[in-house]
Amino acid sequence: MPPLSPPSRYDSVAMTLHWAIALLLLLDFALAMVFSRFNPGDALYFRSAYDLHMSVGLCVLILSVARVGWRLTHPHPPPPDMALSLRVLARASHLLLYVFMVVAPASGWLVLSLRHQATSVFGLFRWAWPTLPAIATMARPERQSWHDQMLPLHTRLSYLGMCLLAVHVAAALYHHFGRRDDVLRRMLPRAAVGLRRRPDMPSERHA
Repeated sequence: MPPLSPPSRYDSVAMTLHWAIALLLLLDFALAMVFSRFNPGDALYFRSAYDLHMSVGLCVLILSVARVGWRLTHPHPPPPDMALSLRVLARASHLLLYVFMVVAPASGWLVLSLRHQATSVFGLFRWAWPTLPAIATMARPERQSWHDQMLPLHTRLSYLGMCLLAVHVAAALYHHFGRRDDVLRRMLPRAAVGLRRRPDMPSERHA
């Protein structure tokens, strides 16, 4: 029996997870900017931003773990024809994005665990995130010391991750408008408005 050829497009589950995580990451970063940069009384201050940041971060973590699992267990389109150096950079950036999607919200979870803090889940109920046993038994001074190290790390990871996301978007646009290949289109629904095949675009052989 001949081996199955790789798919030309991502499946609907991969697409849904990809775009849901992307939107939630942008929302979560915006919420973090609101409660960290503005004070009560400022025009852009949003009282529920902190609790929503925790809730959205939980969603990002769950969906990202699902995305990684789906990617590892389901076929995906091969990379387009391009120089080896560009292919290595593309693989490295994708790997770093997956690490960011899991590690950044997980580090936020660790910060909450060090605080022994329950958080509101979209205003519906309050939930104490599971705390690692080693953290649960720490004395308060020790937890404070770890917290003071983890919180800046969580912040730096977030900024680095958003830079990676910007590079990822720029690369997708470069593929679509510069190289005119199907890298972007294969992650979009077939009926995406304004991104249908143009006469000068190559076939979907490497979509």
